[in-house]
Amino acid sequence: MNHRHVALLPLIAAVVLLAGCQTARPLYYWGNYEGTLYSGYSKPGSISPDEGIARMQEDLAKAAATGRAPNPGLHAQLGFYYLQAGNGEAARAEFEAEKALYPESATLMDRMISKLQAAPTS
Repeated sequence: MNHRHVALLPLIAAVVLLAGCQTARPLYYWGNYEGTLYSGYSKPGSISPDEGIARMQEDLAKAAATGRAPNPGLHAQLGFYYLQAGNGEAARAEFEAEKALYPESATLMDRMISKLQAAPTS
């Protein structure tokens, strides 16, 4: 091998190594979910139900726009915010959506739905 070919070896090695560095596209759209949850649980009362609903709805819209599924738990959390806001019907719809997207959540979502049905109406 001549010196010219030897000088190209580090460049070729770098190109080959960098070609394998492409990151995979995330499966789920996470958006504001983690930050909203953290704020809500670390500082209770810092996120109003209306603000939580707005953030979760924004995440759902952005997930749809990117063609990714919303992260597991997003519909359940949105349902919880609706429940806090006094909208049981919307809460139930979100719990059903969570269960449909993530069947492993069915036990918890069914329990939440049954509590909604058992709750006295005012």
